[in-house]
Amino acid sequence: MNPNRISPITSLLDEVFYKSSIADMRNFYFSNTRTLENWLLFSDYYLDNKKPNNVITFTALPYVINLMELQKTIKQVAPKDIKHTKNISSDFVELINSLPVINIQFIFEQKKYFIWDSGYDVQSSMLEYIQILAIYVDYWRSSEPERSTRLNKISKNLRCLENLLKSGKKLKLIAAMFLISLLGGYVGSLLCRETNLSSLLWFADRDSTNEICHNLIRDFFQITLIDITKKNIQFSFTTANSNSDEWYSEITRIPDYLTGAVSSFDFNKNLVIDEKSAQMLNLHFRINIKNTFLYKLKIDGESMRIQRMIIM
Repeated sequence: MNPNRISPITSLLDEVFYKSSIADMRNFYFSNTRTLENWLLFSDYYLDNKKPNNVITFTALPYVINLMELQKTIKQVAPKDIKHTKNISSDFVELINSLPVINIQFIFEQKKYFIWDSGYDVQSSMLEYIQILAIYVDYWRSSEPERSTRLNKISKNLRCLENLLKSGKKLKLIAAMFLISLLGGYVGSLLCRETNLSSLLWFADRDSTNEICHNLIRDFFQITLIDITKKNIQFSFTTANSNSDEWYSEITRIPDYLTGAVSSFDFNKNLVIDEKSAQMLNLHFRINIKNTFLYKLKIDGESMRIQRMIIM
């Protein structure tokens, strides 16, 4: 464990990524993108109980292509999200396979609170996390007074979350928000450590997790990124909410289709629950594993285990 990390989960992720994955990532992806500075991150999530898995997906793309042209192309070959699609377009999957993207997916077993056993566990864990963050924010405020306005907003958002936790409301949503921000910040740190990244823009999925305490998810993401890299890089966030109609929605179909397929795959039985997900698995995961990496987070007793997964 790294004693200098705010969350021990990021240390566990390092143990897995830098032992089981980084050689493949460098060989297949970062060897061709390490000099690039400007990066985009798209995300999609399945956090419900109707499929075998909960899944959080991040798709990273260097800003080297025309986004409007990409959006137009995706709209032609995949006009709908996967949940509104009966059959998978092979043209869309070929596009995903050909783009200079890296997809990182995090898989959770079907538990209401994901890595926690109860709402009480969410409350106690998150309240402890807030206390630790408050100490860091106070330190940054004294050491970097020029950032005091921004840090004061973070402190206000932390107090908002503390009150929400103590009320016992929205605990599942808070748990999801924390995991999305932490894992997203970790993916951002990989880009920062493996490339010449100087700016990162996160195109967040339309989701109610973005609505908690004035986009606190953005603060958590950036704090995780800074905590791991020890750099304060240029970071931006699109404030999408559950009802917004974002201009980049077509591009988020890339992580959307990957999320839909993996959430429908039963790893224990090696079976997929619907035909369109089976099509996606055959067209992408069983042909191209060079730019998509899957990790399963599982609780064993009081410890967490993170394992790289491959769908064959």
